[in-house]
Amino acid sequence: MGITNWGWIWTIIMPLAVILYYFFRKKYKDRPVSSTLFWQETMKEIQASPYLKKLQHHLLFYLQLAALLLCVFGLLQPYINSDTLKGNEFIFVVDTSATMLAGSPSNFDKQKEKMLELLEQTGGKPVTIVLTGQSPEVIARDQRNMETLEQAIEQLKVTYENAHMEQTLLFAETLVDNESTVIHVFTDALDRKVLANKTDLAYEVHGMEGQLRNVSIRQFGLTQTEEGMKAIVQVVNESEDSLTGAIRLSTGEFAKEAAIELKGKEEILVPFEELPEEKLWTATLDINDEYSADNEMTTFVQQPINTVFIDSSLHELVASGFRSLDLKVTSVASNQMDQRKGAPIVTNQTALANEGAPILLIGRNDAAAVEVAGQIETADHPLFTYAPLDGVYVSHLYPGFDSFETIASIDGKPFIQLSSEGDIVILADIQSTDWPLSPSFPLFLWSAANELAGSESFLGFFQPNEHRSVTLASSSGEWEIFKDGEYMHSYLEGQGPFAAPAETGVYDVKGDSQNLKMIVQLSNEEKAIAAGEDYQIGQAASKEETVRFSIMPPILIFILILLLVEWEVYRRGIALR
Repeated sequence: MGITNWGWIWTIIMPLAVILYYFFRKKYKDRPVSSTLFWQETMKEIQASPYLKKLQHHLLFYLQLAALLLCVFGLLQPYINSDTLKGNEFIFVVDTSATMLAGSPSNFDKQKEKMLELLEQTGGKPVTIVLTGQSPEVIARDQRNMETLEQAIEQLKVTYENAHMEQTLLFAETLVDNESTVIHVFTDALDRKVLANKTDLAYEVHGMEGQLRNVSIRQFGLTQTEEGMKAIVQVVNESEDSLTGAIRLSTGEFAKEAAIELKGKEEILVPFEELPEEKLWTATLDINDEYSADNEMTTFVQQPINTVFIDSSLHELVASGFRSLDLKVTSVASNQMDQRKGAPIVTNQTALANEGAPILLIGRNDAAAVEVAGQIETADHPLFTYAPLDGVYVSHLYPGFDSFETIASIDGKPFIQLSSEGDIVILADIQSTDWPLSPSFPLFLWSAANELAGSESFLGFFQPNEHRSVTLASSSGEWEIFKDGEYMHSYLEGQGPFAAPAETGVYDVKGDSQNLKMIVQLSNEEKAIAAGEDYQIGQAASKEETVRFSIMPPILIFILILLLVEWEVYRRGIALR
């Protein structure tokens, strides 16, 4: 605490004057003395402690003296110092991805505690809270009320969705009102390269130091052979320590387990053979690590694809790519493609899209391609799990479909799209790309063929909170989503894209008499955890600055209360006379 204006210290003479006045003022009081014999005794009693008796019998004096002392203290303009965060406005960007669950207590809980601590240092300045994700969410905008902000932070939950940090930070920058705004990022780890060019704003990154032990199931696949079902589970140890555990495969009442041992940074494949022919399988990892969200993975065995029908007008490289997958490729004349049913169709005839048969549309026969330049940008989608498009060159693109979902683009123009019926569209001729030279080309064709095959009882694989167009049709138009028999929420046909639940697991999608299985699982990005650090980038020179808070308002309120009490004492004294 400090004093702003010592020049008013001379006003201390006012309460001193009041004290002297009460000490020396004359006040005569009639006192009957029965006899002169008692006169000396009475005078001795009065003179023994005259000043103390005066003080004891003057409540009005105490109140006046207290009010004057507070007035003198207020004229000195007292203040208290408080350390507050640097900046006039704050934006809290909160990472709600699955990796924030790592650790015990979790990184997410630690960051919530840190947010509450920093909130106390904002000094009543406006705070905005933004949650990460494909569609960043603002849960508080320019909020000054501490209780509201604390409640919002306490209610934060992990959404399991990929953070999409770069996209979220671009969104947060649109909320900046002035140059003094500081953006605080609460995450487990954020590469400095993400903020390398953002020097015009102030960033404070709050990371989590220390590498945690983590072993994850990266891939889980099953195939049907003459001897029965076979499975392969890919397990990766990210830590430096050697760890032992077990992998357990289960379906219904059947379960099979295999012991595993992983060295530091080791990756192994665990095979399982002679499995019963069931469609829904779950692989569970039992190991002593510090991140359990990636220790379980579920897969659905779909009907295998044996044949594809390919439009004879397409380049031979398309047929060669499918033949490399050991599929039976049947070349069909363009005017006969609409008669083919029962297997995926590969063509460039847009009129066949959404006609019932699953279609892979490569190019368009109803539009002209335009020249394009730039790198391919892909969204999170199962089609790219095994087939990344990094380094693929495309020279010409056809115009996209307005009603289709874009999952890959070049320079903002659609490259790969999905129709509402599940058809896949590649908006380029194969000969106008160098894609066939990349290993990802046959892998993409394999993923596309499996995506088009589908299943009458399986809706598909989804990532947490993923929004996707799906083919659902019922007489009521309503589908209810359950997990382990518990109702989660409903989806109404035609009310926007289908939204997957946030938590991973197996869900039942029920509509009328239909029951479809749906699997929500983490992306590979959310199966790898990394250690981070705290750092600053941009205009922020320090974390804290000292701010003076005047304590005059409570002093004035207390003086007013004293005056009211003093008036009541004075009024009662007059009434008793």
